[in-house]
Amino acid sequence: MNLHGIVSRAVGAVNPFVEAQIYRSLGAEKREDYSRAPAYDAPIPMMVQKQAVTQGDIRHLDNLNIQGVFTSIYTNGNWCGVSRPKQVGGDKFVIAGETWLVVAVPENWPDWTRVVACLQT
Repeated sequence: MNLHGIVSRAVGAVNPFVEAQIYRSLGAEKREDYSRAPAYDAPIPMMVQKQAVTQGDIRHLDNLNIQGVFTSIYTNGNWCGVSRPKQVGGDKFVIAGETWLVVAVPENWPDWTRVVACLQT
């Protein structure tokens, strides 16, 4: 059951959805000088909802020693933070010209995901 789909109209009336470009991480690519750089798939346009992070999210990020400007992003589909064993993650969202890197996935459901993202400078 897609609960996000059920409540999205009501929540969208209070906090409107915004357009985003989502870049799914392809891992690292090797450059000609043998250095490694992140690689991303072509962007996927999608409507997302940005919200403030919860106090629990802030405590979790603080325990991970991650600093920066954070936001929660609710969206359809499944998006990933870094998972070294699976060699996936590091997806990024571009919203209104700002790049947000996924650093945590507190809610991952079959039809939708809530991610915590950090603003990249």
